[in-house]
Amino acid sequence: MKTKVFKSVMPVFVMLMAVGLAFATERIVVERDAYYNIPGTTNWEHTTVGDECFTGGANACSFLGQQLYAAPDFNSMKLMKP
Repeated sequence: MKTKVFKSVMPVFVMLMAVGLAFATERIVVERDAYYNIPGTTNWEHTTVGDECFTGGANACSFLGQQLYAAPDFNSMKLMKP
């Protein structure tokens, strides 16, 4: 009797665990502030970018064709991506 109950309950339990753990592996996305300059003006606009843009990569992070910066200043770090 014990093995019959065990054999019928165990697969259901395993499936419930698999479904539950599938939702527990969510990736955490860190958003950070980024700034870009409007060409021909001294105005800076604010946007947010995901964690793919950081200060040490090889390719420029851009928004609407404009280079993104960590602060609203041309002397601040340019945001780059791998």
